[in-house]
Amino acid sequence: MTVPADERGLGADLRAGALDQMRAIAAALAGTTARHRGVHEARKAIRRLRAVLELAHARFGRRAQRLDARLQTLAGSLSALRDAHVVVDLAGRLARRATDEEERRRWSAARRRLVVRRQLLLAATLAQDPAFATRLAEVARLETALRRLPWDRLDPEDVRRALARSLRRVERARVSATATAATVEQRHRWRRRLRRLRMQWNALKTLRQREPESDPAVRRLLAWLCRKAPGFRTVSEAVDALGAEQDLGLLRAALEALPESQVRTEALAGLPGPGPGGARSVAPADAAQNT
Repeated sequence: MTVPADERGLGADLRAGALDQMRAIAAALAGTTARHRGVHEARKAIRRLRAVLELAHARFGRRAQRLDARLQTLAGSLSALRDAHVVVDLAGRLARRATDEEERRRWSAARRRLVVRRQLLLAATLAQDPAFATRLAEVARLETALRRLPWDRLDPEDVRRALARSLRRVERARVSATATAATVEQRHRWRRRLRRLRMQWNALKTLRQREPESDPAVRRLLAWLCRKAPGFRTVSEAVDALGAEQDLGLLRAALEALPESQVRTEALAGLPGPGPGGARSVAPADAAQNT
């Protein structure tokens, strides 16, 4: 028997959202027609699931921490494949946006080399884990662990404390990332924490949209977050700009890993730089991928 939405409570609603993400991970890895896109979608679903899990951090304690660590390991096992796919897409966008035929030729040639690199990496991964069977078995175990968490004990104050913690972490990362001597890693940390906060916001907003009357606590939490971070709606812009910057760094590293050739040399020389004509010039197309 299905429990009516207005009788479930916040914890049960968040549990349902978390299980949706777990099923999305399994579906993305089980697909065979678009492996590269599936890996990308699986990693995004893992990030969304970890963001929801962090909302219950105070209530679940070490059980949540252990589950989160396993999710992080799973995501890490897919990171090289995801990065290889991202740089292929980025090289393709640079080719499409080229302002002259020579630039278009250069990026099209680079993309072909990166496609070969991506395919070789996928083949090597599948040789070690055919059809991602080992990873899918881990997803099934993770789902069992997720179901066993005491979601019914989660209350709005637990979630509010988790959001407050996320805000503090974002602010600390921002201070470090905007300092004069900030490192690339500090900027990436700021981006990751901004992205985590945005995903938590989106998880709560999805609950409100799915069941508008299910739990007034969701509306209060969203209102509280807006008061504490009045500029929160601009977070997406910062996340996407930092994501575009990171993807350009991935593209540079991928090109540098290719064998010496004229194609490699020309592509490296033609990479966009930071600023209005560089990283931000590819940000709009990255918005959906870096969510």
